[in-house]
Amino acid sequence: MKSRIVLTIAAALTSLIAANVAFAEEPNTSWEVSVLGGIHSFNKNDTALPDRLLSVPVVGIVTRPITRNFAAEGDVTWLIPVKQSVDLGAGLSQDRKAPNILAYQLGVRAGLPLTKSTPYVAAGAGAMTFLSNTDADRLPQLDKSQTVFALNFGGGARVDLNSRWGLRADFREFVAFPSNDAAGLSIKGSADPIWMERGALGLAYAF
Repeated sequence: MKSRIVLTIAAALTSLIAANVAFAEEPNTSWEVSVLGGIHSFNKNDTALPDRLLSVPVVGIVTRPITRNFAAEGDVTWLIPVKQSVDLGAGLSQDRKAPNILAYQLGVRAGLPLTKSTPYVAAGAGAMTFLSNTDADRLPQLDKSQTVFALNFGGGARVDLNSRWGLRADFREFVAFPSNDAAGLSIKGSADPIWMERGALGLAYAF
């Protein structure tokens, strides 16, 4: 059900852009680079993550305007796991952390430019690579890296500080789709989608 919702949102946003791009005003031709940090949370997942785990995201986003209201974006995120107490079942808790993860997404952003700020919604698609690590405190332990298809959707806002610099706040819902034979991310030939949330805050620079 969740995957159908994501696909519907992504399709609707893509259709909206296609319908409006021919009629929109000319864009600001500048590029923009954003660097953000924040908090990332995995949802509980029966076939990979038996408990909710946290990571610290380091995010880089490159934005290129298409029209005044729409822009294309490339998003790269490095997720640095945080060790925490995890419920392993049967009343047993131990310190664990998720694998290091690289996420790379291409997407579109629909914004509403105001006097000093631009609130927006966004969606995209790409991949996530769960990096191999077999240390005893990793959950799951991966003897080789696993790259899976992933989607994201969410929103945020950019607040202008001056003509080039701005503050950017961004929230994204991600969903990764490991294959049913992905070692460490599946159980007995079955893998559930991995849902996760990322909240980030940082600086944006237009040039």
